[in-house]
Amino acid sequence: MRKVIFSSLMASMLALGTAAHADGLYGDVNYAFISSEESSEDVDLGAITGHIGYAFNDHFSLEGEAGFGVADESVNVGGVNVDVGLNYLVGIYGVGNLPVTEKLNLFARAGLVQAELEAEASAGGVTFSDSDSEDGYALGVGTTFDFTENVYARADYTRYEFDDTGVDSVMLGVGYKF
Repeated sequence: MRKVIFSSLMASMLALGTAAHADGLYGDVNYAFISSEESSEDVDLGAITGHIGYAFNDHFSLEGEAGFGVADESVNVGGVNVDVGLNYLVGIYGVGNLPVTEKLNLFARAGLVQAELEAEASAGGVTFSDSDSEDGYALGVGTTFDFTENVYARADYTRYEFDDTGVDSVMLGVGYKF
């Protein structure tokens, strides 16, 4: 069902976007502060993420996201330390833009994502590790501020939903409009 809704959203955005002037390709690099409260454990991770997108006009964009973990966390589960880390995160989003001024833009985005987490635990001289990838969806809001015609700053909040786990991310970065 999510794929049908997402496909319809993308088709609508493409149809609306191609009717107006094309604004072009953009890309950015961000640091993401990621947190999840699964059960009673609070896990905080860090990741480097990037976006490549195409602005069809001032109001509609399509962007891809890719990221990998750079800051893992150890949590104690039943007296055993477990190291948790993000292997990767990828997604595709439809983005609605609202230009506020010539330099300031607000946006909202919705998309489909896939992420893989890895956990490693050691107890009694035995080490166990496992990784799991999950598909889900994401909703986010944010802003960009143009420093120059091509260079901009980006800040956004995104909520990722995977089966029974919600993950929050705050990203701060810098980008370039080609």
